[in-house]
Amino acid sequence: MVCGSTLVSVGRMTLLCAGDNGNSKAVLKCPLVTANDSECPPVKANSFTNDNSQDDGCQNSESSKDIRRLASRRANSELLVSPRMKELLEGLEVPGDSGNLPEEPQWLDRKLFNRGRQFYRRYLFCIFFSDLLALLMMFSMSRILKPLIYTERSDTILRALRRYVSTILHIITWYSGDVWDPNDRAHKDIMTVRSIHSNSARIFNSSTHYEKVTAIDVKNMGHHEPMCPLNPTIREDIEPQVGPALPLENPNNPIVYISQWDMLLTQYSFLGVMVAHPSKMGAWWASEEDLAGLIHFWRGIGFLLGIEDKYNFCRGTVKETQALCDEIEELIIKPRIAKADWNYEHMSSCLIEGINLMVPAVSYPAMFRFLADTLNIAVPAFVKRMSILHTCQYWLMRFVFHFLFLVPGIVMLFNGLLKLALIIAQGQYPARLSKTQNTVTSYTYT
Repeated sequence: MVCGSTLVSVGRMTLLCAGDNGNSKAVLKCPLVTANDSECPPVKANSFTNDNSQDDGCQNSESSKDIRRLASRRANSELLVSPRMKELLEGLEVPGDSGNLPEEPQWLDRKLFNRGRQFYRRYLFCIFFSDLLALLMMFSMSRILKPLIYTERSDTILRALRRYVSTILHIITWYSGDVWDPNDRAHKDIMTVRSIHSNSARIFNSSTHYEKVTAIDVKNMGHHEPMCPLNPTIREDIEPQVGPALPLENPNNPIVYISQWDMLLTQYSFLGVMVAHPSKMGAWWASEEDLAGLIHFWRGIGFLLGIEDKYNFCRGTVKETQALCDEIEELIIKPRIAKADWNYEHMSSCLIEGINLMVPAVSYPAMFRFLADTLNIAVPAFVKRMSILHTCQYWLMRFVFHFLFLVPGIVMLFNGLLKLALIIAQGQYPARLSKTQNTVTSYTYT
């Protein structure tokens, strides 16, 4: 990278490098994105007005002061991108499977890797919860959400429950066995998942399916938006608080589904919230060495799933990984949650209401408020729309994760309850699950 004030091309973007040392930040000019880029459109003052009064009838209009302040800040803003993030962004155009051999790499530290496995055994419920929050974050990105909608395996309550239970069981298999032993069940399982990813990528990026995936919408699948959805309220609350999104694609450079970038984001979704906010996730007694073990565990898992080490999210130290998590939250997640639409809300609601069938006392409104709290986002209008039940659920979660898990042994109790719930859910679903409705329940919009 030539520093000073030099424009360099990185994948789909142009970065302005500022500074003259290895710790310099790359500055990304958001206006470089074309007008048709749905991920990060050019910023105009009137783009934040409520011009969809029919669709957003239940939304309170933003004050003109907030609009002017937001438009001014965004129009003149520059995105500071770290050198490590710039490197990861190159993976946007690289296929998700690097073709590396599934054998122990030279950098593998078995002792540290096993410490990560122990972290799962100690904080399984905390990681389970943090993964749910991470999924609510991932759903804000169309390149992640659209393939999920297209597969029709997550667009109803029961389907979402089955898919997430399956994912959790995969993770338990991986940390319980020896993923580096070709004869071990854990290794065979992770190779199966890798094969599924490769086949899915081939299908999504094929000429037969690519345009269908890109154009998919839950409304076209019969999941119609209710009269008073929550997503306009989310936009009302969050848009004034965030800057422009880091652009990930534009019409001149089509999306590569399940790219190296998407795979490293998958790594982030499984550990990022925990590493960035361990105490908020209830892991009060986790040391830096414990977090280092968790990070190294996922570096190994990512390698086995075909992630090239250059793009491995977990390649750095705890501090470096936490800084990268913060960068993803600020530049990628928050700005896109601020653009939440019905696709986001429907898929998120299906996920959380599905989990509620297995782990009672959770709801989409309560979980979203908890997510906003975790990301330090104020959502006053959203809170006003929450029912008494949703508010109680939110404060119950706050009590459990912020206070109850301070008591030694309580987390292990919740771990056992989660494993029991998984045993009940896997394979044979209770009769009441098979009869549950396939649409989001109306109470979500109370």
